[in-house]
Amino acid sequence: MTGYTLVQWIAFFYIYCFLGWCFESGYATIKQRKLTNRGFLRGPYIPIYAFGAIFVLIITDNFQGSILSVYFSGLIAATVLEYITGYVMEKLFKVKYWDYSDHKFNLNGYISLSTSIAWGFLSVLLTEVLQVNVYRFVSMLTEHDLKISIAITSTVFFLDLILSIKAAFSIAKAYAALERAKLEFLEVKDKLSVIADELLNETQSKIIGIKDSVAERMSQANGYISTGKESLSALKSEIENVLSSLSNTVASKSPAYLELKRKYEVAGEKYTLTFPKMGKIMSFFIKNMIKGNPGLNKKYLSQLKELSEIRKRNNK
Repeated sequence: MTGYTLVQWIAFFYIYCFLGWCFESGYATIKQRKLTNRGFLRGPYIPIYAFGAIFVLIITDNFQGSILSVYFSGLIAATVLEYITGYVMEKLFKVKYWDYSDHKFNLNGYISLSTSIAWGFLSVLLTEVLQVNVYRFVSMLTEHDLKISIAITSTVFFLDLILSIKAAFSIAKAYAALERAKLEFLEVKDKLSVIADELLNETQSKIIGIKDSVAERMSQANGYISTGKESLSALKSEIENVLSSLSNTVASKSPAYLELKRKYEVAGEKYTLTFPKMGKIMSFFIKNMIKGNPGLNKKYLSQLKELSEIRKRNNK
């Protein structure tokens, strides 16, 4: 294994990218009974499988000759890589591209016992069967043909990678903006509700007490957002209803009402600018990135569905 050249290692990387895509997309296609393109990228390759394969090949090199040692060293190597990759991708892109939270004995949804056990068996399959045949195939090509193939594949791969990363950051940026917009609209809605409650109580007698204070309502804001209980469009509708109901009352003349109305209008303009129309290429990548990762964490999935609806409306 230490005798592999750099060109051969690069060839192995792309081959395992493709084999990983075949495995992941093939499984998803069979399970969903429709053609499915899985993965972070749009082309037929999933880099994490390639990084995993290369990492496992390097780690297990010192344990060749012992199936048990290969199994456990591969299990540990692949599990560590999967956890680090899952953690980093969520921090960077604000999305969990796989989630094992529904598996028993999982750690933060990034890894689980059952998948780690599977990685061990795949490591044995990789070192004992797959790599032998992959190396045989690569060895059949001349160095010139291998370099040409790698150059063409690398051009397509990195173009896909750049556009996919840009799409992922666009989703992350839009997701963060959606959270901020919801918080602003929740604040406006809750304060308007307090004004409406005060007006109602004043007509009956004096203010006896407000059912829920603004502070208590705002402490629940993150809960509403993280669980997707209330969409941005629903919040806008509620605010507009309250504004309309107060428009012909004495409360509409108060500084607090006028300030909140203006704050809502400013937030609405900001919200419109936050989700601008995108070109066809970027819309394609964002749309297919969402479709290609059905295992997204439920928290993010509800938000991404909402962003998808916003994108469709803005692209009309």
